[in-house]
Parts: sequence; structure tokens; C-alpha cells
Amino acid sequence: MGSLTATAIQRDIVIVGGADAAQYLQTQLTQDVDSLQAGQSTWSFLLAPKSGIEFMLRVTRSQTGDFILDVETSYGAALRSRLDGLLFRLDVLFEENHWPGVALRGPGAVAFESDAPVVATLPWQEHEAVDLVGPNVSLPDGVATGDAELVEQVRLDAGWPAMGTEIHEDVTPSMTGLVDKLVAFDKGCYTGQEFVARVYFRGAKPPRRLVQLISPNDEALDADCDIRIEGNAVGIVTSAAGSMGLGYLKRSVETPGEVFVNGVLAEVFDVSD
Repeated sequence: MGSLTATAIQRDIVIVGGADAAQYLQTQLTQDVDSLQAGQSTWSFLLAPKSGIEFMLRVTRSQTGDFILDVETSYGAALRSRLDGLLFRLDVLFEENHWPGVALRGPGAVAFESDAPVVATLPWQEHEAVDLVGPNVSLPDGVATGDAELVEQVRLDAGWPAMGTEIHEDVTPSMTGLVDKLVAFDKGCYTGQEFVARVYFRGAKPPRRLVQLISPNDEALDADCDIRIEGNAVGIVTSAAGSMGLGYLKRSVETPGEVFVNGVLAEVFDVSD
């Protein structure tokens, strides 16, 4: 990207507080959130007992010590219900909100100063990307305004999955290529841990894995279409914007390689490469 842009976004929020908040979240999330300092953020999975991904969320420790969990819109109520439903004899309080935000993308994003409750750098190697999220966050003056398509294209180029498309309960952490970024193996037990650890330490390959698709001829790719080789379906495109997409590909198909999506030639790469 050639210049910094700012795009309005929306995030569902669940604030987790109380004396036992850190202790409780450690037993639920794949990431070590107890080690977060005030203002720090990290990404985590919240799993079903057999390691299906119920939520992929961001956790930020507030200046008061509470934990701010943010997810895509329409998932906040379910996240709060999931966490609240397993609570037993612990001092943990939940507050559900819907906050505006700004997606900063491009050179200068990381250096941008803000007093928003959530100022979080995305863990993307090829892009400078920061999200500002809070009840009073608005588009900053002096920064070019972007749009949702731009934000989506950057996400796809970074190979980053999203709730509802790449992330749902039929997907396990090993399929996403993000275990090293979203799972801590040096903390206590959490829901789904046994299955995640078993696959990881055995080096087992999942039946499908997340891949990035790019049209070398700059043709548009379509979501919800089969990924095909010689006419045979070997995967499916889950998200697409312009000539880029993400999808899941069968274990037997080697990458990098060439595939077809609705008749359009695409190059395919593992997101973890």
C-alpha cells in the first residue's frame, strides 16, 4: 500500500472484569492473557471441547485491568453467552457493548497515536495495520479515508481469516496456520487443549488447510466456489475481493500451485508460508 488510509469499522465488545477475570479467561482461551500488560492486545481462539473454533477474538487488557474482548459484529451476544454459561463460583463480571473503530492501513499506521481503549497492531508481516476501537473513536483528520473493500483486500493479502467465512466450528486451529500465533502451550488447561496439543506435537497435517489464492491475470475470484484441478474439486473459496481470495484446500494438494476457480486461473499458497 502506498499511503496511510483510515476506514470506519464496527466491533462487538465483551468486557470481562472482576477479581477472577484473568483466572477464568485462562481456562477458556487458547492464548495466555494473564501475562498481558495494560494496553497490550493479543489474538486467541475460544474452542469447543473437541477443538472446533467457536470464536477467533482479540483480547486487550485495559488500563483498569479488565479484559476487552472484540469480535466481528453479530458475534458479541453469542460470545458473552458462551463465557457466561460456564461460569461457576467465580468473581467475574461481563459487559456487552458495540463500539465503533478505525482500521488504519498503510505506512505510518503503527506510529499513529491514539487514546482509544483498543490500539492494536495486526500481526501481519507484509502490511502495517492497526485497529483503533472504543466508544468515542472516529475517523482522524488528515488521513485519507478508505473503504470496506480496501480493508478486506488487505486482510486477504495478509492471509488472515475472519469469523463466519474462514472461522466456524467445523474448523480447528491446525487448519488455520495460526497455531503459533494464537495458542500458548506453556500455560494451564483450557477447553479443547488436549486435541490441539496432540495434533501440534505429533506434527499431524489437517485434512484441509487455509490457503491464499491470487489471480496472476488480475481477474476477479468468486467466493463460495469450488477450487478445482483438472475439473476435480479440491477445496472451496471462503472469501474473495478482486483478484485475491482465501479458502480451504485438501491436504493431498501441494502448494504453491495452479488451480481454477469458476474457470479463472489462480495461484495458491499456504498462508503459513
